[in-house]
Amino acid sequence: MPIYGDLSDLPLHILLQALTRAGQTGRLTLRTRVEEVTLVLDRGRIAAVLSSDAQLRLGQMLLQLGDISEEQLEQALALQAVTDGRRRLGQILTELGFVTHQQIKRALAQQFEEVLVRVLGAADASFAFVPEPPLIPDEETVLDDAPMTKLILNAIRRADERRAGVRLTTGPIDRSMLDRLLPEERAVLMAVLEGQRTEQQLVEATGLPRATLREVLDRLVSARLLERAG
Repeated sequence: MPIYGDLSDLPLHILLQALTRAGQTGRLTLRTRVEEVTLVLDRGRIAAVLSSDAQLRLGQMLLQLGDISEEQLEQALALQAVTDGRRRLGQILTELGFVTHQQIKRALAQQFEEVLVRVLGAADASFAFVPEPPLIPDEETVLDDAPMTKLILNAIRRADERRAGVRLTTGPIDRSMLDRLLPEERAVLMAVLEGQRTEQQLVEATGLPRATLREVLDRLVSARLLERAG
């Protein structure tokens, strides 16, 4: 039986705990105002993470980790397209010998944690869990209860830090820095001046991808134009 609701009523970590302890198999779709993510569960374990954000997909995670090249990813995606998406990208990459099962599992763990951080930090998020028949995942790459618990706790900590947001520095400002700001840095600084503080608010105000926004925030903090709140 499908389950629907708002994460303001049922916190994400409690929902995940209930599904994993019950050994549920199905798809848990999480929606915020800016993205949609699906966690594929197999008997209470995370078998895959699907995201509307290209930067959160498995192939991109493996690229960021330096585990595969652009050419290898393109080859695997082309083979996946031939199967109409019936075969998972990770399975194809391991069969081609481009990555190991451990590398897939590491990328999946990073996907899972990043998804949790984003959803936990969203002002309004909803969920829908739809049960499905048991899967036949690669047993060497699924995330079971022990690593999941660690990732969830770390995601909660990171989400709390991000909710605190940023603010204008309380110290002296080097005015020459303002003349050297890049367009995206200026956009973020203006958004902060207009009252936007959290990562979610700044993403919506500037339209920047999250990864880019974080880089910009780090540069502005290093330049002592902004400082971390909390």
